[in-house]
Amino acid sequence: QRWVWRPMKAKGAGAHEVAPLRLLVAGDKSHCGKSTVSLGLLVSLLDLGFLPSELAYIKPATQCVSATLTARFCESAGIEYVHIGPVVFYRNFTREFLDGKHGSSAQLVESCARAFERISAGKRAVVIDGVGFPTVGSIVGCSSVDIALACGARVLLVGKSGVGDAIDSFNLCAAAFEQAGVPVLGAIFNKLSLKGQYSHEKCSEYIRKYFAKNRPSQRVYGLLPSLESLAVLAAEESCGFIFMHPNPESHVLRVVPMTEADEESVKQV
Repeated sequence: QRWVWRPMKAKGAGAHEVAPLRLLVAGDKSHCGKSTVSLGLLVSLLDLGFLPSELAYIKPATQCVSATLTARFCESAGIEYVHIGPVVFYRNFTREFLDGKHGSSAQLVESCARAFERISAGKRAVVIDGVGFPTVGSIVGCSSVDIALACGARVLLVGKSGVGDAIDSFNLCAAAFEQAGVPVLGAIFNKLSLKGQYSHEKCSEYIRKYFAKNRPSQRVYGLLPSLESLAVLAAEESCGFIFMHPNPESHVLRVVPMTEADEESVKQV
């Protein structure tokens, strides 16, 4: 089955009902800050007046089974969330798929789309957390590109620090979505230094200059500094690979509310 990107309409919508805003946060590599940016977006939406009950967060496909700060924030704030979705790329999953043990690509993507539809019911905005870089999962036909197509989501890319490497990586990742017909809104560049040749200030000037000239329909939504406290947090939440899809009763699916240290990290985000 070949998916075609279409803006999703609210099912059974009345005259005043609209489909929720659907935004997939993608990145140029694993651990680039997708989940942190997703958290920042949720906090910003709350600050704009959205109610927790009007928001949702989902990571429909993942390589990790860690309870992230984003999941703990949703648990504490009362935002509906699925931090470990129906597709988990556990160790040897791709080999098993190629051996015919996990159905078809269409079935994998459909399971992600159904999970998205369930959590998006009655919501005004849903943040979809992508997996790895855009084509992670393409070997089984269930990448972030495929999920964005199936969910009718627009894309925000999380990029790296620098200028040349940052823009080149953005163009490569954006091309994967654009070739499939998925709209890319723009980018947030993450983990920039606060000083030196590649400082936030110096990189910002040239990145914005490039976008204004070469990608005027897309936006640079921000350039974020590298924070030691968040780097430590990322290390603590290091990716937990497993050898099978976690059982629904497994401890890895349980999320506790935020600690005081978590709350301080959210403030920094």
